[in-house]
Amino acid sequence: MTVKRVALLGSVVFLAVGCSGGHSRSLGGYGISLPLPPGWYGLSAPGQLQAADFPLSRSVLSSAERARVRRGHVHVIVWDYGPAVSYLAHNNPPTRPPLTFRRRDLSPSPLEGFPLGHAFAVRSANLDGEIVEILADLGPKPLAGDRLREANRIVETLKVGAFNVIRPRGGLLARDRVSLRLLPGWSGRIEIPASTYFVKFVLRARRGSTRVALLDLTKPVGARQVHLPILLIRRTKTFARSVVAVNGHTFDLYADYASPGGLAQAQRLVSRLSVRR
Repeated sequence: MTVKRVALLGSVVFLAVGCSGGHSRSLGGYGISLPLPPGWYGLSAPGQLQAADFPLSRSVLSSAERARVRRGHVHVIVWDYGPAVSYLAHNNPPTRPPLTFRRRDLSPSPLEGFPLGHAFAVRSANLDGEIVEILADLGPKPLAGDRLREANRIVETLKVGAFNVIRPRGGLLARDRVSLRLLPGWSGRIEIPASTYFVKFVLRARRGSTRVALLDLTKPVGARQVHLPILLIRRTKTFARSVVAVNGHTFDLYADYASPGGLAQAQRLVSRLSVRR
């Protein structure tokens, strides 16, 4: 199994240290948060949180596998991949809190880069509209009976910050020089996630079974430069997607629909998109 990683070199780091008293510390600041119970330590950076029942070096933020998890200890890593999108929904259905590891989340094989002979639990989830992946290094095998329970004591407290919503005004959705005038019969909104590390905002529009979403990405991701209007590229019978750069913005634009007519509806809507320099 290969675990995804996020490049965070150069990021500002918030350090939370577990204390010995009866008070907990909150680990977060980037749209997701974890309360740390006494005796736990944590680090956070854009796109991730890490917590352990032993001190962590800041170097683990660039390579989580650098943490030395000894027998009887637990290291939990949370990667935040940004707002959920419909074309990934079948892999990440909404998860009702509290989020926990299940026995089936225990990995049957080693994880790339992590120590051989360790026990791991891995789970991806759509938590309150945010896609997160959580890994727990449970230390050397054999797995102690309370290690998964200890990991869950932390994981179940994971919170995702609420996104801000911008409603249309006079049928116009607008944010950061990007605007879309809705056609009759269409509804829409703009969602600004609590953390804009990966996605600045998501513009969503819907008419019946046809849905359109435009993600304004923070990084170029190799997108090709195009001129407006953006052409939706059909990928399957019910799904179209284009990842493009327009006037200094990088967009992941997609539409899902129930019939070929739905794609035509979506393309007409997208043709009304405006992006000012």
